[in-house]
Amino acid sequence: MTGFPRRPLAVVFCCLFAGMQTSHAASAVGQLTLPTGSGPHSVEAEEVMLLAANDIPVRLRTERKFNVMARKKTPEVPPIVLDPDAVPAAAPREKDVYPLFITADTLEGRSDEVTEADGHVELRKNGSLLFADHLLHWPLDDEIDATGDVRLQQEGVDIETPHLRMKLSEQIGYAENADFHIVKEVQSKFYRQQQTMVTVASSSANSTSAPMMLNVPNGYGLPTVAPARRPSVATGHAERADFEGENQIKLTNTTYSTCKPGEMEWYLDSASMHLDYDHEVGESKGSTLYFKDVPIFYTPVASFALNHQRRSGFLNPYYTMSTTNGLDIVAPYYWAIAPNYEATFFPRFMAKRGIQLGMETQYIDQYSRGVNRLEYLPNDEIENRRRYAYSFQHQQVLGQGFAAQINWNGVSDDKYWTDMSSRLMQTSQTQLPKQLVLLYSPAPWLQTSLQTLRYQTLQPDPANPITRPYFLEPQLNIIGFKPNVFATDLTLISQYSRFTHPDKVDGERFVFYPQVSVPIVSPAFQITPKFGLHLTKYALGQQAPGEDSSLTRALPTFTLDSTVAFEREMSLQGHDFIQTLEPRLFYVNIPYKDQSKIPVFDAGLSDFNFAQIFSENRYSGMDRINDANQLTAALTTRLLDATTGVEQLKAMVGQRYYFKPQRVTIPGETTRRADFSNLIAAVNGLVAPKTYIDAAWEYNYRDGTNERLSAGVRFQPDFGKVLSASYRYTRDPLTGSSTVDQIDIAGQWPLSARWFAVGRYNWSMRDSQLLEAIGGVEYNDGCWSLRMVAQRLEAVSGSPSTNFYLQLELSDFASIGSNPLGLLRRTIPGYGKTNELPAGSSPFNSF
Repeated sequence: MTGFPRRPLAVVFCCLFAGMQTSHAASAVGQLTLPTGSGPHSVEAEEVMLLAANDIPVRLRTERKFNVMARKKTPEVPPIVLDPDAVPAAAPREKDVYPLFITADTLEGRSDEVTEADGHVELRKNGSLLFADHLLHWPLDDEIDATGDVRLQQEGVDIETPHLRMKLSEQIGYAENADFHIVKEVQSKFYRQQQTMVTVASSSANSTSAPMMLNVPNGYGLPTVAPARRPSVATGHAERADFEGENQIKLTNTTYSTCKPGEMEWYLDSASMHLDYDHEVGESKGSTLYFKDVPIFYTPVASFALNHQRRSGFLNPYYTMSTTNGLDIVAPYYWAIAPNYEATFFPRFMAKRGIQLGMETQYIDQYSRGVNRLEYLPNDEIENRRRYAYSFQHQQVLGQGFAAQINWNGVSDDKYWTDMSSRLMQTSQTQLPKQLVLLYSPAPWLQTSLQTLRYQTLQPDPANPITRPYFLEPQLNIIGFKPNVFATDLTLISQYSRFTHPDKVDGERFVFYPQVSVPIVSPAFQITPKFGLHLTKYALGQQAPGEDSSLTRALPTFTLDSTVAFEREMSLQGHDFIQTLEPRLFYVNIPYKDQSKIPVFDAGLSDFNFAQIFSENRYSGMDRINDANQLTAALTTRLLDATTGVEQLKAMVGQRYYFKPQRVTIPGETTRRADFSNLIAAVNGLVAPKTYIDAAWEYNYRDGTNERLSAGVRFQPDFGKVLSASYRYTRDPLTGSSTVDQIDIAGQWPLSARWFAVGRYNWSMRDSQLLEAIGGVEYNDGCWSLRMVAQRLEAVSGSPSTNFYLQLELSDFASIGSNPLGLLRRTIPGYGKTNELPAGSSPFNSF
């Protein structure tokens, strides 16, 4: 792009005499009116004339200000002739009250009709800046005709042309042989919000499918949040550019690219193109796509988004190569049914299996939202049978406190996920829920729900059968919480459940559990005693002969929860902090009652962690209520930034002490013999600049073993630079054998200014087996990027699968090949899209 034209030296003198109206400056010395008289400042006319004759005259640039709204008559202005194929122009702006300034070497014209400016012309108006060699301006119509070295800057649009004609207020006009540079803001997709919430200290950290360090809280200083919007650039050259109103541009015989001017690594050569920045979509006709000056694609008609948002039409096809399916090609078609309703069709070709049809719909409005997906393969050429999968998820607000939910999933056979999916999370699914829920909340303090829940249980590995759970047909829940009732808090938990199973004892269960607590709260401490009565009744079927089919249970409960908070100021490595010390004691007393004849419908042994250690029952579900006379003691300390109050580090340690032996158990559980529980500890926070750790530990004193150990670290100095490593181990308290023993290493790191490496290595040490390995490189050239990724996936059963991804992405335009972004985002914690690095980021700016 050419630079701004230089102004003559006279502009400096014009600034010194800013009080003078240069538009009325005399152009000849002889026209000066000189003072007369004999005072000290009098000047003789002959002296002035002699001075003028001996010196070179200085010509000041002239400037005029126009009130373009004071339109009194219609001048004779040649009309602007738009392209005959152009769309109707947008309506003119209302109340354009901004003044217009023109500065040039010479200005002349007729008042309120036409002004002619010549020599280093500069036109300024709010939102517009124009430079030209020669300019005609018709103030009553706010219209200009500029020639020479013309440059227009207007609301993100930069045009260079030898000839420009435009109505400035309406943005209607045209330019010939124009070079354009357009900058608009679009939504950034450097990060994508993840719905999977897994940390190493959570109970869900046992999952073998999701990385442990996937999510880091935003308050620890790591670059985990990118700007919501970023600039998007479009450049090119057109024989003619027609401006058809605000945000509407039509280009004829044009090139279009998102590369920098003069660096056209790729471009679209079109006979015509229309850019609609109101609807953020571009349309072209007779287009050929060039990459490195080599034509790679032609289309008679094409449309593309200008803001990363989808619109109806074929999406970029993608493909993979795998050992289970061979060449795998998907050519999706997107249908924008409405602003809040969309559908995507996924025709899929698998060289080894055949053609599969898929469809996904998403919708959301004020009262409902849902996501539905269907896949159907008429004939699997390997299995010689039809195969399908479906998932329907819907939430509906019915009004008057009512709402409904549907979660209905199923597949055609036990090995569908292992054969048809490249996601470890899906290949691990063995229980597919089929759930209907009706919710009713008549008051803020009362919530009720009615649900039915069934499962499709998959058996992918016959050598390791999966147990089918009980079905709920139906279950009714009533939960109430009323605070501040005569200085007490009232709680009610009530439930009716009907459990069905073809091979086990089934029946009905009714639970009624009222509670009352008396909180005593002060700024430094809190004490909360709570009393409850747990009532349960069973009506059982398919009982063994001689067994009672009606059972009841009544258990009073008492808990006392207390905590104190201490603070102190401290300094560490030159930084001021506030350290807290928060001891907490939690006492539980529940008498013993024989529950051995009660079947186990939904009870299980809960994970022992900091969430469960402060609960009154160590079992999940309602079929077992533990006998308890126990005290939990825990200590928490935090480091808070003294200036902002943001938490920098948190450490916790806790243990439970038992005052009587355990008597209540579930099948397979060994009775506790020690007087104290396992020791648990956790720490998370910053341990070094841009370095976050999250660790949890459960230690068994009696056996001298680790029941649970998980530790992870994530180093992320900048956007696009992240390394994470973690280890997790879990021991089954019922069997004593390990259920999880894994290491997980992942990262994204720059190799040079443009090359990035990506990868993940997930290994099971218990099975001496690779779970998932990912490796690849990315090349970012600014306006285009290349991704090459390979994935090795070990399914739960069956043969492993290897997938290859190769994608060429033309920034803010289109992509070609198989898209690995979804894979990288869900497997590499902190992964960011390298061709959308936020402004100011650089691969090596941290060193």
